[in-house]
Amino acid sequence: MVRQFSVAAIAILSALTFAAPSQALSCLRPTPERSFAQFHDAPELYQVWSGRWIQTNPIPQIEGYVDPMSGTKPEPVLYRFRGRMVGPQGAFGPIRSFRVKVAPQCAGPWCAQYPSGGEEAVGFFERPPTGARTFEPLPCGGASFPRTIDTIDRIAACFTSGACN
Repeated sequence: MVRQFSVAAIAILSALTFAAPSQALSCLRPTPERSFAQFHDAPELYQVWSGRWIQTNPIPQIEGYVDPMSGTKPEPVLYRFRGRMVGPQGAFGPIRSFRVKVAPQCAGPWCAQYPSGGEEAVGFFERPPTGARTFEPLPCGGASFPRTIDTIDRIAACFTSGACN
């Protein structure tokens, strides 16, 4: 009797364990327009830049996971970014190179990754009153996009049409 009860209990627990939904981060696919609206509405000042990441420091090894108990997140790393600002007329002005503090953000246990050195991107950079610009990759994406004419044109249209606000 006890043996049958144990077998039945294990079978039920196994079924419940495998039937439970697995945890996953569910994200809307980011678009340049949605990201423009998000960063435009933020209380901080953001600038849009088109260019290339230059890795100047070692990147800490992360597994893309933050410990929910301790809150351990990826450490900020200084990079350089070389490119041009993006505005109503697209990419404009001289090519500039500047320091950027890259601080990947997390949503629960899911964390964004660091940019790859040499990666070309159009990104939203926080411009604090003093110090280096900050770039915060988001777990669902949207802080940067591949550097294409289409992406630059879509963001430029947000400046001129007001449709993205």
